[in-house]
Amino acid sequence: MFENILFPTFGLIVLTFAVGLLHTIASVDLTRKSKEWEESGIPREPYEDAPLKLRLLKNNISNLFEFTIIFYFLVGIIIILDLSNTFLIICAWLYFLLRVIHSVWHIYFINTSVRGSLWLFSQIILFIFFLGTVISI
Repeated sequence: MFENILFPTFGLIVLTFAVGLLHTIASVDLTRKSKEWEESGIPREPYEDAPLKLRLLKNNISNLFEFTIIFYFLVGIIIILDLSNTFLIICAWLYFLLRVIHSVWHIYFINTSVRGSLWLFSQIILFIFFLGTVISI
């Protein structure tokens, strides 16, 4: 399991679905509790008057679609060119784990310096993953 680069990739996809589900549940809950939100609907952008939990979920979903596209692209290249090796697999797992921890921190805690550090570390790992892929080619 740990030697297959697809598992951290699938994990990242499951994380994205899980945060999306949490967002949907929070949105439905909000529309049930508030006549205003029921009539106007949940805004596309997290407006300031939306509950903090909903804004955090919506921001985290956006975050999961920003740089992860690079990760998915690199995994595709690695699979197509059969470049998988221990170093790239470790990078993929580290990236996935940092994204999970970042998402949990982003949604449930307000400390932005910790969240920012987690994000930065995940980006460094992604860059190292990119360099490892380029070197392997």
